[in-house]
Amino acid sequence: MNPIIFDKNSIYNIIKKKNPHIVDEIKEQVKELELVKNPKLLTKMPFVEQGASLYDTIWVYYPWRNTLVHCLKEKDFKLLRTSRNQNLVTKKEQKKIERIRVGIAGLNVGNPGALCLALEGDIKMKLADNDVLSLSNLNRFRAGLPDLGLNKAVLTARQIYEINPFAGLEIFEKGISDENIEKFLLKPKLDVLIEEMDNLPLKIKIRELARKNRIPVIMVTGSGPDVIIDVERFDKEPSLPLMSGYLKKEVISGIKRGPGTFSEKMKLARNFMGIKYLHPRLIASFELVGSKLAGIPQIAESSFLRGASIAYFVRQIAQGEKIKSGRYYLKLSDVQRSKKP
Repeated sequence: MNPIIFDKNSIYNIIKKKNPHIVDEIKEQVKELELVKNPKLLTKMPFVEQGASLYDTIWVYYPWRNTLVHCLKEKDFKLLRTSRNQNLVTKKEQKKIERIRVGIAGLNVGNPGALCLALEGDIKMKLADNDVLSLSNLNRFRAGLPDLGLNKAVLTARQIYEINPFAGLEIFEKGISDENIEKFLLKPKLDVLIEEMDNLPLKIKIRELARKNRIPVIMVTGSGPDVIIDVERFDKEPSLPLMSGYLKKEVISGIKRGPGTFSEKMKLARNFMGIKYLHPRLIASFELVGSKLAGIPQIAESSFLRGASIAYFVRQIAQGEKIKSGRYYLKLSDVQRSKKP
C-alpha cells in the first residue's frame, strides 16, 4: 500500500472519513528551503520568511499510520531533503546516483542498505523478500513490536515512503523464485543487484543470470562485529567467476546437487563464504545450529555497518568510480587507535 498524495482542496474528505493524525510543519520546511536556495540569508538571521502560501504544497496520507502530513511538492521536497548531502556528494554525483535502479533481494540484511540508499537520494528500488518480521529479528532489524508479522519487503517500503513519499519502489513480497527472477532482474533491468538471500540455489542462479546480463552484484555479510563485502563487476567482467572466485566449484556443485541433511546445509551455508574468512565465533556457531542454537547469529552493529557498506559501494558504482571486483573488509574488531596529536 502506497502513500496517497492530495492537494489542499482534496484533504477534507480524508479528514472527515478517517480522522487522521495531522502533521503540519510546512512553515519550517519553507524556512529551510529558503535558506537552501539562498544560503547568504544565514548571515542575516533572523530573516523575514516568504511564507508557505507562496509555495505549492501537498498533503501525504499514510494509511498504515492513519497520518496526514503537509509537505513541499516533489521538486522542492527533493531539493531540501538532499541538501545536506552537499558537498560530500556533489550535485552532479547526486544526479548520477538517482539515475540508477537497484534491486535488493533479501531484506533482512538488505533493509539497512535500502534505508541508507533512500536517505541519500531518490533511488529507484526493487525490494524482494517472502519472510515476515519476527521477534528474534529485533536484535538487529530497525523496526518495532507493532511491525511483527509484516512482510519485510512491505515493511522496508513503508519505511522508505515515510522518508520520501515520491520514492519509486516495486515490491516482490513473495520473494525471488524461478518464476519471477527474470522479471526482478530485467523488467526493467537493474543497474546494481544487492544479493542477500538465504536460499543457496537462488543465490547461485541469480548470480549466473546477473553475469549473463552484465549486472554488477554486491553482497555484504556480517562476521561477528565485522563486515565482508563481495563485489562482482559483471558489467565490466562478464567472464568473472562467481563471487570473484571465492566461491569454490565444489561448493557450487554441492548447492546445485542439493544438501542431503540439515548438517550438510549448514556446512554449505558456511562454506559459501569460505570458512577461513569468518569470525571464529561465527564458525563455531554454525556447528551449534540445530542443537544449541536456533539460527545463525547476527548482531545490530554489523547490521548497520552492512547497510552503510551497501550504500557506499552502490554510490561508487553509480558515480563511475573504479571499484574492482573482489572481497573487501570492514573490521570493528581491528579498530586502530589514533596516535597522539
